[in-house]
Amino acid sequence: MPTADNGFDKSYRLLSAEDFSYLRKDSKNFSNKWMRVYYKPSKINSSKTRIGITVTKKVGKANKRSICKRTIREFFRQSEYKSLGLDMLVLVSPRLFKNSKDVKGDLNSALEHSFSNIDKRTFNTKDN
Repeated sequence: MPTADNGFDKSYRLLSAEDFSYLRKDSKNFSNKWMRVYYKPSKINSSKTRIGITVTKKVGKANKRSICKRTIREFFRQSEYKSLGLDMLVLVSPRLFKNSKDVKGDLNSALEHSFSNIDKRTFNTKDN
């Protein structure tokens, strides 16, 4: 019986400080009300998209930061964006818990909007 690739193993994660600093320099970014996403072609020349998540203490206590990280990981795990061949860094805005009534819903819609725009931008630059 074939299994779906719904995992989130280490090959999909940015793990080292070097990976995070690689994304901070000369990368493209996309921002919206709840987050900023930095992205550029994968450092390891892989077809897999690797993702890093940064949620600062300004967002809230550990339980709120964990909600953000779990929501982002789950969105990415179930998405079709895992094969873009990019490295991405997602930074969550501290405004999320202060201004949002439905944190998970707002975060999911912001992720979908951000990732689809990144997919369009990446696809358009590959064609040109």
